[in-house]
Amino acid sequence: MNRLPAPGSRAGVDHELLDQLAAQVRTLADAYLTQPPLALVGPVWQLRREVFELLEKSRRPSLTAPLYSLAGRLCALIAHASADLGDPVAAETNTRTAWLCAELADDDSLRAFLRWVQSNVAYWGGDYPLAAQIAHSGRRHATKGSNLLRLVSAEARAWAACGETRQVEAALTVARAARENDGVDDQPGVFRFSPAKAAYYASEAWLALGGESNARLAVREAGESLQLLEAAVPAQRSPELLAAARLDLCNAHLALSDLDAAAAELRSVLALPADNRTGPIVGRVVAAAHTLESGVFTRSALSRELLGEIALFRAYPARRDLSDALS
Repeated sequence: MNRLPAPGSRAGVDHELLDQLAAQVRTLADAYLTQPPLALVGPVWQLRREVFELLEKSRRPSLTAPLYSLAGRLCALIAHASADLGDPVAAETNTRTAWLCAELADDDSLRAFLRWVQSNVAYWGGDYPLAAQIAHSGRRHATKGSNLLRLVSAEARAWAACGETRQVEAALTVARAARENDGVDDQPGVFRFSPAKAAYYASEAWLALGGESNARLAVREAGESLQLLEAAVPAQRSPELLAAARLDLCNAHLALSDLDAAAAELRSVLALPADNRTGPIVGRVVAAAHTLESGVFTRSALSRELLGEIALFRAYPARRDLSDALS
């Protein structure tokens, strides 16, 4: 990625520099899908610092809002990475800064993304009602496209964890329509919420509601997600999204007592490098472990083997405390 001129080497900000910044943010957003979050924290943080330095000396009102929008996206990437790396404090701090940028830029797309990040932090922290409420509140900033798909998918998953069947079905109805009408979305990389990702969110929602019929729906959705993700060109395949879909398929198979099918999906994920073992991935692995420890599987030698492999996987997570580094 090309570096910006050193602070102070330009008298001000022009459209050429703004275009260069936008291209760099796009590159980082694309890279988030294929590189471990920790590898991107440094480059994102450096570019964020440079953008804020440019904002301090910008004297052209027509460029101020776009600069704030780019700064907000960089803060949002840091917030997302912090959440993935198990540092909710850094996630919340950077979300607040990003939200201020979104307000100054009047950027609804950024607001929608940030509500999703906040909902995810609440969800993986176990506060499912709050996660659902945050995602629902974000809908005011997203009426179509992947922004809407992102929020209703998160809402459905969170309501499912609360056991609220009616709210889940309502949110998934909106999500399904958004998936079927998916068109060209010009948001780069991680800022676009793909139908593949929505499918594995739906899988988690059906599985959380319980029952054999819902577990079969979960298998179908996770399988669809995996097919879509594997169809991507190699340079755009996200190891973490693939792992999430495989783990959702694993957990759905476990709900149907199909241990052999579950083991095949699980073991492909347990080989994931440590830097890719984000909080959401580990959370799904923990869910599989809890099921394997239940009465249905306690006498199975395969189950015991898998639990040993899971213990080793969990000993080397990507978790990091980023609060000091990003202050």
